Amino acid sequence: MNKLVTEPHPENFCGGNFQDWLEINLLPECNAKCSWCVEKFGYHPNHKASWEEIGDAAINTNRTNIILLGGEPLLYKDLSKLIEKLSINKKQVWITTNGSKINSQFVTENLMKISGINISIHHYDLLKNAEITHIILKKDNLINGLELLKNFNIKIRFNCNTIKGYIDNEIEMLSYIKFAKEYGADSVRFAELKIDEKNFIDLAKILNYKYGLNDDPFLMGCWKEVIIDGILVNFRQMCGIQTSCRPMPINPKQYSKQVLYYDGKIYKGWQSSLFRLADEVIDQIVDDVANKKMNKKEAIRLLTTQ
Repeated sequence: MNKLVTEPHPENFCGGNFQDWLEINLLPECNAKCSWCVEKFGYHPNHKASWEEIGDAAINTNRTNIILLGGEPLLYKDLSKLIEKLSINKKQVWITTNGSKINSQFVTENLMKISGINISIHHYDLLKNAEITHIILKKDNLINGLELLKNFNIKIRFNCNTIKGYIDNEIEMLSYIKFAKEYGADSVRFAELKIDEKNFIDLAKILNYKYGLNDDPFLMGCWKEVIIDGILVNFRQMCGIQTSCRPMPINPKQYSKQVLYYDGKIYKGWQSSLFRLADEVIDQIVDDVANKKMNKKEAIRLLTTQ
């Protein structure tokens, strides 16, 4: 048996970085329909804890930075109450959203006590973004809401997945950066797709390996930060654990981060849809690998928490 263990780059997410962060899977519902959505295959607990229970569980982790995710976290009916509880307890609250609920009224009523917001907009043409996400963002609502956030020194980052036929080359990326600056964003993240291999765009190749981008993100680093056109730009590459477009590391070592699910329980990392199934199901997967009915790469993707 091969006992070799492959160590990740120390600055990787699975290499132990960002350990002072707690991610919260706040709810399963989402109003977008993105082809790469990992939560379609995610673990969905039956129980839904109250916002008080979720807040207490988050506070008890002693993590400083709390990031609210989903689903679409802005659909959470007790969002303002949870943010208030966390901020009173000196937590830095961050949110990743598709932006569909952003307007000046929603910001005023719910988001004035957050530290930062990540808005996932995957094209500078909002009609093309609607093709990707199946939600229509209203420009005026977005601009007014973001201006209010800026006035209260709340950090704004635009998240953009590089997708074949959309943002898939350097010229398009520069146009996106210009768009983000016009809307008042402080930074931009370009990320490769995790699930949707047919639309996968390799950041290293389209940018000619600039900025430290590479063919082996597990060993050489999966995220890089640079300044482009006067704005902070983050690049997030996917390794072979997350996409079949790159080779799977041999026996990869991962440092799981804590994730608080909406059932009020804390798990080591994001759970797959097979999480907590009966032991015999897990045993069947192991047998399938041993009998060559399933390859090791497929099994790891099914059973590894992300």
